[in-house]
Amino acid sequence: MPYNCTDCPRNCGALRSGPSGRGYCGSGELIGVARVMRHMWEEPCLGGQKGVENIFLTGCNLKCIYCQNHKINGSEDISGIPGLLFASPEDFGKILIDAANTDAQAVGIVTGDHYIRQIAASVTPDVKAAIKKPLIFNCGGYMKPETVELLRGKVDIFMPDFKYSDGYAAGCLSKAADYPEVAKAAILKCFELAGPAVFDDDGLMKSGVIVRHLVLPGRIQNTLGVIDELNGMFKPGDIVFSLMSQYLPLPGLVPPPCFERLTGPVSKAEYKKSKEYFENALNLTLGYTQDLSSSDPSYVPDF
Repeated sequence: MPYNCTDCPRNCGALRSGPSGRGYCGSGELIGVARVMRHMWEEPCLGGQKGVENIFLTGCNLKCIYCQNHKINGSEDISGIPGLLFASPEDFGKILIDAANTDAQAVGIVTGDHYIRQIAASVTPDVKAAIKKPLIFNCGGYMKPETVELLRGKVDIFMPDFKYSDGYAAGCLSKAADYPEVAKAAILKCFELAGPAVFDDDGLMKSGVIVRHLVLPGRIQNTLGVIDELNGMFKPGDIVFSLMSQYLPLPGLVPPPCFERLTGPVSKAEYKKSKEYFENALNLTLGYTQDLSSSDPSYVPDF
């Protein structure tokens, strides 16, 4: 049913009707599904040897200027995406069950921040019972706690980004200067719903929170600030922290002043310092780092 949306912190009040809307995210009341595909490069505790069956959604309430999935999440026109479909909550529930009926280790919903209302309606008790494997909610972290609450009992693993501790960078790169405080509140809500990380005997995650952070070129203090914040928010073993080096400059990217380094990769020195800082964070005892080779374009789905 069409509605005026204030689900995310932008509070734009735009009418969401049918497949598209006039709000910041550009999304309507139906869930835009760009692709369902196996992803073998999630954190090892998620996919194991079989990977995660990921459902990539369209639109975004951040639209970071460096987004690797800009074709489906940042573009004003997504009509050219092969196989694009718009699903009602009932239809999306069927998509979730179909994804779960593969041999993947888990099912992932990717970029779900602006579809929380619809996803919550999709995961009925019958759908949740039929999935029979971890359901992952992968998101940008720019969410209201009261909206995240709608996912209580419906998601097993929350995987929010914590992109920025620096409000200036958040404003310049994602038009969300309030991101640091918003993301902290959202992450704490995810932790309230999922609880401390739980793993099975094979080391695969059953429930909990994985917080991801992408190191940005020339913004090392932003990364150190994120690590400081999380180290102060949680106790050892509470969450998994994933420190990513996979930043990939987009062709033709013209960054705002003071962000010129975004046209190149993360340096070895930047990522080395970030890793060392993470390793010395006493309360972040579970986590992952990446090789700098992870910025290879072949790892990015071609939409």
